[in-house]
Amino acid sequence: MGGGNWIGALGIAVVSAALPLPGFFWRKRLSSDDERGDARDRLLEESLRPLLELAATSTSQPRAARQRAAQSAADNAVRDLRNAFSDVSGIRVVVFKISDAGDAMLPYAQAGRQDRPGPFERGTARGDKAFAVLEGSRPYVIVENLDHVDPEEWQGTGTGYRTFISAPIRSADEGLGLLTVDAPVASALDARHGSTLVLFAAAVGVFFAEATRSGGGAR
Repeated sequence: MGGGNWIGALGIAVVSAALPLPGFFWRKRLSSDDERGDARDRLLEESLRPLLELAATSTSQPRAARQRAAQSAADNAVRDLRNAFSDVSGIRVVVFKISDAGDAMLPYAQAGRQDRPGPFERGTARGDKAFAVLEGSRPYVIVENLDHVDPEEWQGTGTGYRTFISAPIRSADEGLGLLTVDAPVASALDARHGSTLVLFAAAVGVFFAEATRSGGGAR
């Protein structure tokens, strides 16, 4: 598939996925359907649209330029999500990128609370659970309260947070990383935040796939 067609198809998919999200991601209840529509339009216009436009312009660039674009996209995504979830106290948003060897997911971009996340390494309880999320079929995993989670379900550190959501960053045929959001207050995050996270994970996935593609021009 040509680079432009691929980006265009993803853009349509991202926008389509956004449309049926009642309540969207704010904890605050919006007073009318018009306000919900306005909020949704602002997110698409101010955050996702620039990301997809940047992706469209980067497909024909040399690999080094595409790698720089991937870093910029990840930085923008975590910043925009931190701002979108600003009503959640102590929010932290992190992009993890899979290592070249494929044996770890390393912190790649971060915004919000400054606790530095550790890597997810295959062969450890924490890392294997994270890779299971990446390689599974669910669009995201949410734990609303770490105090009530089965240790067999998740093996995170829990340092500085009591709730989290993780969304896989994928291309069509491989896992590329995770987009996560967490907060120190249990139940501060819910499914509306998860739905929003999925959209940004899809957009970042475009950049990560382009960054790993060999060659210097559009396909």
